Amino acid sequence: DKMESVTDKERKKNYKILAKYVRSHLMRLSPPGYECQEDKGSWMLAFDRIENGIKFGLDLKEDVLTAATLFGKVDKERAFRVGIHWGPFLSMGPHTVSGHADYFGPIVNRAARVAAQCEPGQVCVGVPMGDGEEPPDPGPSVDVDVLGVKQLKGISIEMAIFACKKRKEDSPTKEETESSAKEEIPET
Repeated sequence: DKMESVTDKERKKNYKILAKYVRSHLMRLSPPGYECQEDKGSWMLAFDRIENGIKFGLDLKEDVLTAATLFGKVDKERAFRVGIHWGPFLSMGPHTVSGHADYFGPIVNRAARVAAQCEPGQVCVGVPMGDGEEPPDPGPSVDVDVLGVKQLKGISIEMAIFACKKRKEDSPTKEETESSAKEEIPET
């Protein structure tokens, strides 16, 4: 997403690297996620449950940050964004180029619009307002922040946008550790 400072050649190499990370992470899930299509660094993916989509986005971000070697001056923290929406699709058929399943309906447009609301590096979920839907519980290892309620292009109802991030472990901070160590060492 934030690859303006790289050459076209470097950008294409980075897309290939990110594609390998996306595809390997899809297969790590149980059940695995599914790649419907990819276009110049944008992927349309399908998951059996929204929690798996959130887990996928957060794990992918962490793995890219810690292990990916990208070309050029790329801020890996901001290399991509993930927009998530759930619900029924109108129809599904084979993609004209890849032959993979291609989904049609409001869910596809909504997920793309949610992704556009994310800052680079964010994993966001969109929830339609006014239809009684509550955001799904992403599980105990995820923190959710409300980014706001917005009217998105091409969508007739407002959407609440939530940013997801991995919950930090309940481990002590550096200051807590140093304070505890000082208390344990007797002064002479």
